[in-house]
Amino acid sequence: MQPLRSISELPFRCRPALELLNLEQHRDAPDVESTQFGWCRVEALWLDGRADREPLRVTDALVVAVHAAEDPEELADDVELEFFVEEVAKDYSVTVLLSAFLERWLPAAYSGERAVVLAMCNPHAARIRRPEAAGRVPVYYAHGDVDAWLDTDADGRRHLRLEAEAWRMAE
Repeated sequence: MQPLRSISELPFRCRPALELLNLEQHRDAPDVESTQFGWCRVEALWLDGRADREPLRVTDALVVAVHAAEDPEELADDVELEFFVEEVAKDYSVTVLLSAFLERWLPAAYSGERAVVLAMCNPHAARIRRPEAAGRVPVYYAHGDVDAWLDTDADGRRHLRLEAEAWRMAE
């Protein structure tokens, strides 16, 4: 694969939720080395904000999993993303602003779900604007780092949980 010339060439595709969120194997701590990205649809997941009171259950959601750049520029209303594209070369990466990325890719991934969840670290607690392609559905995003977990309840049912300092809705 040749170096990417635009964000339209990113291999941003639908992946199974457990694969996308790096939950196929049991782990005791977050995998901070994971550079996977893509999107998935889930029936339900929990947004757990350590600073918030109760976790929020979100149903029928499109989950967009992307990564903030390692040392992103501090922006009040946007996040600098970084995509590692191993198909091009080992350690090859490109950066793009979240707003531009969502403008291009959200229309391709969104198909009428009741919510959009950005599984993305937001190290500077930027205030995210609602992407036009999301229409009127809630778009959830985190402040701080986001960790994905697969919890099992007393009845043996498994539940996806995204944990962050706090969760907000784009305006």
